[in-house]
Amino acid sequence: MKDVEFTQGLEHFALRLHEHLCRANPGLNIIYSPLSIQTSAAMLRMGTSEESATAKKMDEGLGFGGRKVHEVAEAFGVLLKSFKQCQVLKMVNGLYVMKGLQVDEQFGRLLEQKFRSKPIEIDFSSEQAASIINHWVESQTNNLIKDIIGPNVLSKDARLCLVNAIHFKGKWAVRFNEKDTREEEFFGSGKPTRVRMMHVCENFLFAVLPKLEATALRMNYSACNMAMIVILPDEKSSLTRLENQLTDISVEALSSAMNLEKVDVKIPSFTAEFQQELSQVFILMGMKRMFSGQAELGGMLKSQESLCVSKIVHKAFIEVNEVGTKAAAATVTTPMVFYLPVILSLQIENS
Repeated sequence: MKDVEFTQGLEHFALRLHEHLCRANPGLNIIYSPLSIQTSAAMLRMGTSEESATAKKMDEGLGFGGRKVHEVAEAFGVLLKSFKQCQVLKMVNGLYVMKGLQVDEQFGRLLEQKFRSKPIEIDFSSEQAASIINHWVESQTNNLIKDIIGPNVLSKDARLCLVNAIHFKGKWAVRFNEKDTREEEFFGSGKPTRVRMMHVCENFLFAVLPKLEATALRMNYSACNMAMIVILPDEKSSLTRLENQLTDISVEALSSAMNLEKVDVKIPSFTAEFQQELSQVFILMGMKRMFSGQAELGGMLKSQESLCVSKIVHKAFIEVNEVGTKAAAATVTTPMVFYLPVILSLQIENS
């Protein structure tokens, strides 16, 4: 899988995911990591029978475009290797397996070599199972994501649990001066609210987007090739209209439209958290089969148990301030921390 194709697949998945999350959570602030969610699903794809209907639907829904499993694994391997060289971004993957069961050799090898994840034995029937996994997520997200596994996520029938966590801590390349931060009105989708509004006037990459009736701003982070892109709907437009049109422009096209200009920037300093069980979203994106007794997930374990996905849980935290972004899901200008964990639980199908 070529880098361009892989990136386009990631972007396509992210935009479709955003559309469904917005529909499922009208009027709410939505914070999530599409990469974190897609990585967990890609780990699941490693154990799906290659030519099966489940694999085909997952490839379509996840943006893999019918690529062979080793091509998908290689693409994620290159991506995760690049993160290893980045000082401000960390992604980790965990694989918990029911005590006494053995992981399929090829599945285990792909996860270890490409996703840097070794199987860890656990007794899912134990009361401590959830706290063990929760503790691992907390430790990987600097304690920003807590209790992602609630009482109803794991069951006695659970056989595997795939976990992904992202931690990002970055400082703005152009910093906000805390002395310029003051309380002002912020206009969201509802009534205006009073917020701590950060302010800076400097050179930024900026674009006017007539088709979207919006403007876009790129705010770089220091010490890494990463940035936050902020898209603001025009006064005559609305956030809902903008969100409905996001699929009309790619990140590449958006970046190409930007020019370096002096911009007077006002952005709220804020903290937000969001959690979502994603099974219904995945079903609406065409991946219903993996939640049913027809799921062809026979490449995960050496045993012949019939597996299906029971839950996909995602939790995210973000903090934006004068120094940078701090997030957990695990994230903006004091250091920025961003964590995005995903829990994907599989259980045996009871007939």
